Amino acid sequence: MTKSIQTQTTFRGRFTAFLILSAISIAILLAGLVLGIEPRLVMERTGDRLFRVTVFNLFAGQEFFKKTVEGINDVKVDDAVRDGRRDSAKEDRRRRRQKHLELIGPNGASIRWDRESDYSAVGEFMRGQEPSLSLAEPLPIWRTAIAWFCIVLGTLSFIGAIQSSFFPKKNAP
Repeated sequence: MTKSIQTQTTFRGRFTAFLILSAISIAILLAGLVLGIEPRLVMERTGDRLFRVTVFNLFAGQEFFKKTVEGINDVKVDDAVRDGRRDSAKEDRRRRRQKHLELIGPNGASIRWDRESDYSAVGEFMRGQEPSLSLAEPLPIWRTAIAWFCIVLGTLSFIGAIQSSFFPKKNAP
């Protein structure tokens, strides 16, 4: 009877350790994913002062998020203050300093691009005659290295959590 209680307690402890190590591993993996994201914006001329804008994110050359809005006809610099939200005054001041481009289309549809410095390039493209414009923000090498380090560390941590929790070492008598 004592043996079965000890076995249950040991299993609970191992399972709890697995949950904790898994949560840490997933957090490290997500940090790597966030650090390795490479945003892209593509604008295509579809008519007179009308554009199709696509924003997508890449990680290691693989696309994992994409949003397209047809009929974009205006661009403006906007801040990050959230309408209808009751944030603290400190949070509102911080968000007012965060600027981004907002590409506005029909019926209030919009796409945001975080690099305010691209405003002149987007404005010139909208006034010009070129068929398309592509904006990319390549990752610095240090961010790529840290992202892959986090991915490898998170993966190895998760594998270690599985091995130590469900396949423990057998103690020699």
